[in-house]
Amino acid sequence: MRFEELKKKESYIQCEVYRIFKNTIKYGVKYSKDSYQEVFLEVIPEVPIKVEEGKEERADLVVFSQQYGNIKPKLIIETKQRVFNQPGKSLVAYSKKVKNYAEKLDVLYYVIYDSYYWFLFSRIDPYLIKVLTVEVEKNLDEEFAKNVLMAIAEISYTSERECFKELDKYPAADKELIKRRIFPSLTKNFEPSRWNDLLAKWKESTL
Repeated sequence: MRFEELKKKESYIQCEVYRIFKNTIKYGVKYSKDSYQEVFLEVIPEVPIKVEEGKEERADLVVFSQQYGNIKPKLIIETKQRVFNQPGKSLVAYSKKVKNYAEKLDVLYYVIYDSYYWFLFSRIDPYLIKVLTVEVEKNLDEEFAKNVLMAIAEISYTSERECFKELDKYPAADKELIKRRIFPSLTKNFEPSRWNDLLAKWKESTL
């Protein structure tokens, strides 16, 4: 596949994720518990981020929510074309980039999505929260988008996992491939002293 075709495919993936999350938010996504309430307001594509002096990059998609009257970015979603021959290495650069975006925007949650695997991260140790299999033309839909938003709203406020359990409908396929070829690469974006520990935790809790 030529470079131009790959870019068109990546653009298609981003547009589909944007469309699905836009529709979901339009119909209303609100999480409430006790006195806490979080309302998802908008998803915005190509959000500019100043990564260093004189240099600006753009996050593919940023979801905004309102809590206690304050509107803040809640989730960054970075999309890319799936790579088959070196799946781990192909994700490392994207993981590092979106991790940096999250730090710059002070966003706690971020996603790398390659049209098949959905990697949900937090900026809090152990960082990787969940790996899901979500195919663009199969189960990437409004139900999935709502489940993701409700889950991250829930884990922002409580240690309970009622909404989070809905994500179990999207179990990661080929767990051995993820463990052997993807996780070892992704750990490299974190502290070297934590690589083995993170690898063990991810294998146990994210698949």
